[in-house]
Amino acid sequence: MIIKLPNRFLRSAALAAGLCAVFTGPAVAQNLVLKAGHAASTSNTGHKAFEFLGQELAEKTDGRIVVEIFPSSQLGSERELVESIQLGNVDMTFVSSAVLGSFNPQFFALDIPFMFKDRDGVYRVLDGEIGQDLLSSLEQVGIKGLGYWENGFRQLTNNKQEIRSPEDLEGMRMRTMENAVHIEAWREVGANPAPLAFGELFTALQQGTFDAQEGPINLFYDMRFHEVQDYISLTNHVYSPWPVLINPDVYSSLSDEDKVILEEAITNTTEYQRDLARKADEAAISAMPDITITELTPEEIEAFASYMGPVYEMVEERVGKEIIDAILAEVN
Repeated sequence: MIIKLPNRFLRSAALAAGLCAVFTGPAVAQNLVLKAGHAASTSNTGHKAFEFLGQELAEKTDGRIVVEIFPSSQLGSERELVESIQLGNVDMTFVSSAVLGSFNPQFFALDIPFMFKDRDGVYRVLDGEIGQDLLSSLEQVGIKGLGYWENGFRQLTNNKQEIRSPEDLEGMRMRTMENAVHIEAWREVGANPAPLAFGELFTALQQGTFDAQEGPINLFYDMRFHEVQDYISLTNHVYSPWPVLINPDVYSSLSDEDKVILEEAITNTTEYQRDLARKADEAAISAMPDITITELTPEEIEAFASYMGPVYEMVEERVGKEIIDAILAEVN
């Protein structure tokens, strides 16, 4: 008779037995292959960050810890990847912070449109007490947060016309992430929003299921959305970080020394990836000369922002006023 054991049992048994152990003198050091999945392409800065992280870990542990990467939603959508982290089927991932709101409502506080004005304010929040407390709060839902990589400021794109005002967006079928705050925000400005898994988005845009979508401009280019979308409006409506996540059991299995090595490698990788992301936005714009890119005036951005009162109230009801006020104080 063959008995199929649960994945979590198999993982624990493998770690306990040291199936991949190597001997260095009288001590035993375990080899660890971190199974890392994500939804972006191999040319994306997040994928390159995982490659960089893998090199850092391999060098600092003499090859004991390595990262095996599965890009382009091979291991599931962003939501599925978070669930796989909880279940122990995936060791590491990075996902849009908006996805985490469904697992821990505190993350909805980062989704308030037009809250962040620049990257300096973003980094003060994410790398400071507020951002670190948010990462720590994930432990109560079976997730260990390690840091924040950069997805970037999100922009509005469509295949119909140049958009400078909410009136231009009226009635457009728009893809959003599976995030109640994002959906409500676009509904408030007159669009017809609906969620869709990111891995299915190119085909949906190509087939005309959606007229519009929103996201960071470097991701727009990496995913070849410029082949099926003709217009970009630089709204900077939401800054989207990529929280870097690890399965808590895997993290706990590390020695104290290896935990320090991992955390230092994450810090180095974060600096590397954020620099890549900033440069990738600029390179993406230069690489799309046939796309109409509209830079909105402060007054035009304020016209969109003026509709966001109900969204602020919605988020405040879900997460409380304290965290929102703390973020705004840090930003301003």
